[in-house]
Amino acid sequence: MVLGTLAALIPSALFAAITKNSSGGNFIDHMIEQRFFVWADKSDLVIVASAFVLGIFACRVFRSSSSAFVWVPATLILLWNLLTWEGAGTLTMRSYWIDVWNNYFADCGSSECFYKLFVTVPFYTSSAYSLGWLSTKFLRRSRTPTVRQ
Repeated sequence: MVLGTLAALIPSALFAAITKNSSGGNFIDHMIEQRFFVWADKSDLVIVASAFVLGIFACRVFRSSSSAFVWVPATLILLWNLLTWEGAGTLTMRSYWIDVWNNYFADCGSSECFYKLFVTVPFYTSSAYSLGWLSTKFLRRSRTPTVRQ
């Protein structure tokens, strides 16, 4: 998640350095107002993509197959949180799942994005990491020539 945040901050800082500051604030305010940073902050795509790339490199460096199962603890934590959610005013099953969706997957609802940051994004990143590791493992296996006798 740290690498993904840096991957979003670096282009934003570069764009802020070459564009005019119309925010009325300091350089950090101008950097955060960059369209790339706003998009990356809302979509979490940069964080997930960096986890996928990190999984690719991890497969090349580490030989342990435990990386394929990094997503399991994060998935269990996400499922536990989804099934034990006690949102405010959930009277029906439909409103319960709408409240869950809003707090974990949409625009954070009324939770200041804590649930998304600490539960959903780790699930996304661990899944992307495992997928990057598995894709490299399977590509490497398919490129290995088989010897016929």
